[in-house]
Amino acid sequence: MPDIPSFRAVDAHHHVYDASIPPYPGTRPPPDAPLSAYAALRARLGITHHVLVQPSTYGFDNALHLAAHAMAPEMSRVVAVLPPDTDAAEARRLARAGVRGLRANLTHHVPLAPEDIPALGRLCADQGWHLQVFARAELLADMASILRALPCPLVLDHFAMLPPDDFATHPAWPLISDLLGAGRAWVKLSSPYALPPGDTAPLIRALAEAGAGQLLWGTNWPHPNTDVPQDEAALRNAALAPLTPAQRAAVLWDNPARLYGFGA
Repeated sequence: MPDIPSFRAVDAHHHVYDASIPPYPGTRPPPDAPLSAYAALRARLGITHHVLVQPSTYGFDNALHLAAHAMAPEMSRVVAVLPPDTDAAEARRLARAGVRGLRANLTHHVPLAPEDIPALGRLCADQGWHLQVFARAELLADMASILRALPCPLVLDHFAMLPPDDFATHPAWPLISDLLGAGRAWVKLSSPYALPPGDTAPLIRALAEAGAGQLLWGTNWPHPNTDVPQDEAALRNAALAPLTPAQRAAVLWDNPARLYGFGA
């Protein structure tokens, strides 16, 4: 088990759900996963700060996550889902409400699609936000020119969906390693169960070699992309074990604090 710094730690990726809220058309029915249940996990893992990531389940209705943020605004941030034609006044309102970035889930293309990425990037740049993209690694490779041209920081969900056993020969690897090295992209060490089977330790070490200051860790609670129960402490330890103690401390606090503005 790696040495886990105990002072401050950021969970950079989790969700909350209310089963009474109808899901966005084309998405699966949500679980019942309220903020109170997440608080118990946060206490158990020693998480001091957290990032609420809007799931596709609720489309462009960010109200549930904004309300959860309002319960503890100093210790939380929101990554929202917005249409690319959102006007500047609405974006500024959401920034005041705790939004620090936008997310595009391209694995289902609901409610956004790859062609929305350039406009979302411009919207993020105007607000000083980042754009978080959840997409298969093959799609990331296909979108390389678009992603390289983004005028805002890029955050890639869930190990950038790289295959653990042959990531180094994957066509997305040059894009990801280049953007990490240039400080223009971030990768979340989260949801390894969404990847093809394999040992993630070499991938984690390679990501750290490319840009250790650009890595984040997240629980992905309550694990909406799997029906298999998960041990969050074990997942965290596996994500941190391949890193040096200094890198672990950075992944848990320094890196996310810089991206999300914690402790400013």
